[in-house]
Formats: sequence, structure tokens, C-alpha cells
Amino acid sequence: MLLAADYDRLPELLRSDCVHDYPQSGERIRGIANIRAVFEQYPGGLGGQDRDSLRVTGDTERWAMAPNFTLIRSSGAAGSYTSAMRARYPDGSEWYVISMYELVDGRQTRATFFFAQVFEAPEWRRPYTENVAGS
Repeated sequence: MLLAADYDRLPELLRSDCVHDYPQSGERIRGIANIRAVFEQYPGGLGGQDRDSLRVTGDTERWAMAPNFTLIRSSGAAGSYTSAMRARYPDGSEWYVISMYELVDGRQTRATFFFAQVFEAPEWRRPYTENVAGS
């Protein structure tokens, strides 16, 4: 997650023709200016957190972008990658965010994001499952 102070660095991370797709809502966000506007206009923002309260911690197996996002898994090669994150939104709700993205020369050229809210497992499935909450 970028801080407002980092938005000017988006060209270092994204190609100018980068496209973000949100299939669940049918939206396509084209270009750095529009991607930046979506980040800046997000309701609730980062909750007034300052740069010192946001940090990346962990090791090569698991790391967190504290306090809002935790990377669960990232994999890929040859410019095509997938990541799964657990996110806490400003309203306190918890979601999983799956992204499939492509990099060209180290910068993102395309990304597709899927959002799924955390929910309780139904009672009828419990005899057949294991509890892996928090993964």
C-alpha cells in the first residue's frame, strides 16, 4: 500500500499504460493518473496513519505491510505473478485480496484484483473440514 507521500513514485512501479481490472464490479482503470486517483480517493484512506506507523516486516517466507495488509503468498515467474493478501479495511472488516499481475522491465503493466470478505464457515461443513483461520 502506498502512502500519499509515495504517489509521485507510481511511475517507478507502474508502466504509463498500466491497466487494473476489477472483474467483480466490471471496472477497468487505465493509466497511472486514474490508478493514482482511485488510491487517493479511497473512502477512509489510510486512517490518518503516518509513515512511521507503516512498515514492511518479516522474512522471505512471510511478510506484512503493517498495519493494513498481510501478504499470504506470492508466486510466479517470467513476468506473470499471483499474490494473496489479507486486508483490514478502514471500517474494520477483513477481506482477502487476490491479484494476478504482469511485470515488464520491473514495472507493473496489468493487474486483475479479486476481493472476498471473510465469513464464518457454515455449520453443515464443519464435520468435513479443518480450521485454518488466520491463514
